[in-house]
Amino acid sequence: MIELRGYAASDAERLTELANSANVSQFLVYTFPYPYTLEDAVWWITIGSQENGAITKAVEYHGELIGSVGITPQTGWKSHTAEIGYWLGEQFWGRGIATQVLERMTNEVFADGRWDKLFAPVLSPNQASVRVLEKNGYQLEGILKNEVIKNGQLFDVHHYAKHRT
Repeated sequence: MIELRGYAASDAERLTELANSANVSQFLVYTFPYPYTLEDAVWWITIGSQENGAITKAVEYHGELIGSVGITPQTGWKSHTAEIGYWLGEQFWGRGIATQVLERMTNEVFADGRWDKLFAPVLSPNQASVRVLEKNGYQLEGILKNEVIKNGQLFDVHHYAKHRT
């Protein structure tokens, strides 16, 4: 059973345990630190998960916190769009959970009616995330060559998106 819920202060230790992984952080945005400390988790729960109008949910699987999913609304001429992102603790990879989480969050966001397009930038080696997006009907809109540097390495970014129908 998968549930999406708001974060609670009591999630800090478990969040630290899950997020403090080089494998989890390797393809996430530069603001996702590694090592991931209890201080990082407290900041995320109290401030970061809501910054810039973000809507972030803790992912529970059979009552246990296992990851996160969220959107960051865009502004100005892109105010009809939002970036979507997700991650799970390593022990929950390869079970189809991320696919279900993305489906649920995508449906919730589109049902809200505020956004017409969700997009997800994916670093080129992250083929597991590509599969999750494609299973949910996200389509590749373009590849931005040498777009980001993560841990001193250049990566192409695959830009996936889905439009509200």
